[in-house]
Amino acid sequence: MKFVRQILLGIAAIVAGLAQPALAQQTTCFISGNSTAAPATYDPFNPVGLPVTDISMVVTRQNAGGGGDPRIVNMYLTSSPQADGSIVEVISVLPFGGGSVQVDGVGLDIFYDSTEPKPAVLPTSLVPGPTNRFIKINFTGNNADSDKAIINFRVTLPANLDLDASTNLSFDGNYGCFIRGGQGNGIESESFFPGAITFPITVLSALQATYAGTALDFGEIGDVTDADVAGSPAAYVTPPVNYVRVQSSGPYSIELTSQNNYTLTPGASGIADPLQRVDYRLKFLGQERDTSNSTPIDYICPRAGVGVSAEDRLYLQAQLAEGGAGKLPSPDYRDLLTVTIAPLAASTPITSPGECSNLSGQF
Repeated sequence: MKFVRQILLGIAAIVAGLAQPALAQQTTCFISGNSTAAPATYDPFNPVGLPVTDISMVVTRQNAGGGGDPRIVNMYLTSSPQADGSIVEVISVLPFGGGSVQVDGVGLDIFYDSTEPKPAVLPTSLVPGPTNRFIKINFTGNNADSDKAIINFRVTLPANLDLDASTNLSFDGNYGCFIRGGQGNGIESESFFPGAITFPITVLSALQATYAGTALDFGEIGDVTDADVAGSPAAYVTPPVNYVRVQSSGPYSIELTSQNNYTLTPGASGIADPLQRVDYRLKFLGQERDTSNSTPIDYICPRAGVGVSAEDRLYLQAQLAEGGAGKLPSPDYRDLLTVTIAPLAASTPITSPGECSNLSGQF
């Protein structure tokens, strides 16, 4: 009991010691911001990108008690790698209330790509320029009217940004700061705040798709027997180099159908004469089809991405199911495959197991 009493007394002494907090002092810079802009619509496949859009951001310095305030702020913007290539140019900086601000760096693009070396913002005596792009704001006074400034930006988005189909694009504020007055007088620090600019932009769910390759060609099969095909099916396949390429900002649906139910006929005529029909199999999106199961291959795929490095490559391959020996000769045995692809709303439930580009298209 004596030991417990001593512990309790020790805790009471500590609590008593904390009952009278010291007056807070401004020793660290804190800056916040919020933005307004007219909503815009962006089609990542529009070759002209997005026309310039003006955005205003109110920057507020956060003052602690005990004197001192963030006085000089050097700021630049960053975002996710998907926004690389954007231009965010400062067109003006104005006082929000009755105070005044001193500014340097108007006319500079202060957005930095994810792979771009970032500017030096400390010491705050640095001056912005073409090789060290940031906006310098001197809040000048220590009164409430000098706590806010309005930065007006002009934003340009290039074509083919790999943006998700969405309703917002955010830029983060990164800054170096100088405190004047109070206990923290002369202290400089570097920090950031997320979502400095929230651009209300609707990124359309859109896509581009092409076929990359040649016709699925078995070559001359007039001397290939059914026994040859049954004995070595792997020898009678089309080259594994043909694919459908898809770039999309959102999910998409894809469907493949065969005009002749996976049978080659002269001129793709669909003739019923068995001496003018050669059956084959097809593999696409991890599924196989042949004359016994000619239902469409269909999937809902996740977002592919925008740009060659992000695109889905959906391989397909055909395999003979019977030989051409004994069939009536024709230089034009063929079938017609049709692939239909359509963009879907970003909220569409996905049915495929992961990325569609990972689904096998080879025997």
